[in-house]
Amino acid sequence: MWNQLKTDEYEGILAETMSFVGYNNAMVNSYFTRPLGPGPYPGIILIHHMPGWDELYREIARRFTQHGYIVICPNLYSRFGHGTPEEVAVKVREQGGVADDVVVGDCDAAMKLLKSLPNCNGKVGVIRGCSGGRHAILVACRVKGFDAVVDCWGGRVIMSKEELTTRPRLPLLIILRV
Repeated sequence: MWNQLKTDEYEGILAETMSFVGYNNAMVNSYFTRPLGPGPYPGIILIHHMPGWDELYREIARRFTQHGYIVICPNLYSRFGHGTPEEVAVKVREQGGVADDVVVGDCDAAMKLLKSLPNCNGKVGVIRGCSGGRHAILVACRVKGFDAVVDCWGGRVIMSKEELTTRPRLPLLIILRV
């Protein structure tokens, strides 16, 4: 429960940047947080929004961990190079965005990584909003093994007929086909 921290309880978290092998064996840098208590803990894949992998997502990861979750926030724009979130977002937009298969593959690899950790209880969810919410739905529809999905305010989840293309795919169509 939120804001129910006890004043006499131990609290400690580990928060660090790390890399893992993602889609097509690419190295994906990520932000990883976990409680330092005994566990086991559930896991969360935290998907960032279009402006990119920024401080907001590191803070959100730490807050989830403060409340007992292991969190990995993969930098879905790793393949576009590095720089400030604004600089990388320009590169991503210029190249038409990150491909759905990359997002799905990176999140699948992140889920498998979390489930392999000895302090994970085997339950993993995927969450976010805006374009990350769209990606959360897409990932949960295409990857078996997620226990929960949360789309806080998914941008582009529903599109007009004129906006539909082969990329990005409309998650709602995937849900209806399942």
